[in-house]
Amino acid sequence: MIELKKEMFQNLILTLQAAKINTLFAMSVLERKADGKVFADDNTSPASFYLQHPYGMSLLYGENGNEAFYGELKPHLLNSDKCRKRAEWLQVYPAALYSKMETLLGDNLIKKGADEPYSDPSAAEADKVLEYQRINFTFRKEKYLAFRRSLPNELAEIVSMTEDIFNQLAGNVVPKYFWNSYCDFEKNGIGFTLLLKDRIPASTAFASCVIDRKLEIGIETGTEYRGLSFAARVCARLIDYCLENGLEPVWSCNSGNMGSRKLAGKLGFEECKRIPYYRLPF
Repeated sequence: MIELKKEMFQNLILTLQAAKINTLFAMSVLERKADGKVFADDNTSPASFYLQHPYGMSLLYGENGNEAFYGELKPHLLNSDKCRKRAEWLQVYPAALYSKMETLLGDNLIKKGADEPYSDPSAAEADKVLEYQRINFTFRKEKYLAFRRSLPNELAEIVSMTEDIFNQLAGNVVPKYFWNSYCDFEKNGIGFTLLLKDRIPASTAFASCVIDRKLEIGIETGTEYRGLSFAARVCARLIDYCLENGLEPVWSCNSGNMGSRKLAGKLGFEECKRIPYYRLPF
């Protein structure tokens, strides 16, 4: 595999735009809004490429028959080269690559149930690739507005993202993993945080990326504040912002993330597509 120079990323944008799945995270790398890496089969006219986003998501895109490329990729998928220090979540496109993954990984691939909640791998699964599903959703405005009207008019302070909040937020899904800097986020993104009376951030909804008038929603709620409708409230504020500014809100999640799926349904999102989603070992 050849690591592409960043100035070559733009050559893949038209290719990726043809994908019929949500690849906004990958597009943010190609547009250099997120500091990722791209490896390809050719330096000038790639037919297959593998893209890494700094959050820990990746995309494999390309032809089914490029055996040399996939042969070089296999050790990375299995972490045989010991290059990965945390789990990575991979999606592939087009659908012809689903069977390629099965052939390539063989007994090292374990398929999870379509609605099986995510849990940490067992000892027997630790060095395997686990296949979940990634769900893409469609936003239904009228369904959202009906939910919005049903929200109790409780007083909760929701503020725009500040630099202090951007830098201090802890959790798995926070803006600093999706943007190169706060300055970049302030210029190209948006986010809102629900604060408690003591100014503690309880829940944050933010743009993980904004591409072609589409805003993908990221959400993080402190463990101790879950189940209190904070996530729904702060997400509603971000969706309101989208509607006020002509942006389409976008939601995707792991099929094993039951909380995210339930929240998406409340907010007017309906499942429209599922694709394999591979947890790569570390």
